[in-house]
Amino acid sequence: MTALIKTTSLTGFAQLVRELNGNPEDLLRQMQIEPALLDNSSAVIPYRAMINLLELSAERLQCIDFGLRLAERQSITILGPLAVIAQNARNVGEALVEIIRFLHIYSPGIFIHLDTEIDPAHPHLIYEMRLRPAPRQRQVIELTLGVMFKTLHMLFGPGFRPHSVLSRTEARLPQSRYQRFFGARTYFGQAQNALVLLPGQLTKSIDQHNRQLHDTMMDYISDIGAVNPLDIGSQVEYSIRRLLPTLRCALPLIAEQMGMRERSLQRRLGESELVFEDMVEAARRELADLYLAEANMPMAQIAGLLGYAEQSSFNRACRRWYSMSPRERRALLRAGQQGFG
Repeated sequence: MTALIKTTSLTGFAQLVRELNGNPEDLLRQMQIEPALLDNSSAVIPYRAMINLLELSAERLQCIDFGLRLAERQSITILGPLAVIAQNARNVGEALVEIIRFLHIYSPGIFIHLDTEIDPAHPHLIYEMRLRPAPRQRQVIELTLGVMFKTLHMLFGPGFRPHSVLSRTEARLPQSRYQRFFGARTYFGQAQNALVLLPGQLTKSIDQHNRQLHDTMMDYISDIGAVNPLDIGSQVEYSIRRLLPTLRCALPLIAEQMGMRERSLQRRLGESELVFEDMVEAARRELADLYLAEANMPMAQIAGLLGYAEQSSFNRACRRWYSMSPRERRALLRAGQQGFG
């Protein structure tokens, strides 16, 4: 099934392209997106087409920070009714929980998770793309992290800044560019795309919230968004991705974190025709390509992020998957980045 996203995700796109002396209609049509759809806030487009549009625009307009520039033009309002709910929640943490719960209404291709286990003192607001196979994604990662930051800034109020920003991609802009946008240091080549928050930021009260409006919109959203896309397989898949870098990715631990017995979780996976070991292998293989596509990420670091204690184990896995070494696979991936998939 094609993952869709609201056209509000491209708010400010046409204006930005024109300022960069480009033709937004031409770029949109190259990705089979009808330009008139951008004037309809309830319209949807394929998420993959939107992602590829950002990469194409950055390349054609020679604007390496296209995603960040677009984020500067957007705000929480792109979420439509979810924005109303969030702005009328009691505090920042409640607002994020409710956005996350119903984000599939905006796009089932986006998975945002609030993780308080990685570092209990610094909650991680993590972004994952739910597309298989994953397309090129530098621009959409920076756009999404930027919009997440703008959302938190609006909810928290003046003075908001995260502890730090994490990105899976390699650095291609000066650190000062990210510092200017986020007000915090950005670390690249990381296992996750995330905003790392400061202690107490989630409990910050939202001024002038309207509880009646909040509850009314919650009823409305609950009616149209009752289907939760996070089935048992998706939950386990996310846990695998989160635990791989810790070298603790094991079914008993995941079952414990999900509040289930190991045998019960195995049975639930079996009902969906899923095998845990196969899921780990698939996650490693997909993540390996994401990391190898980043030219400056060391092989030893990639091996660690994939949950291998030794780089030799990663080398063997790569030969099993692709019949080539990690360096050969990297060269192939880098050569193929001229296209949009």
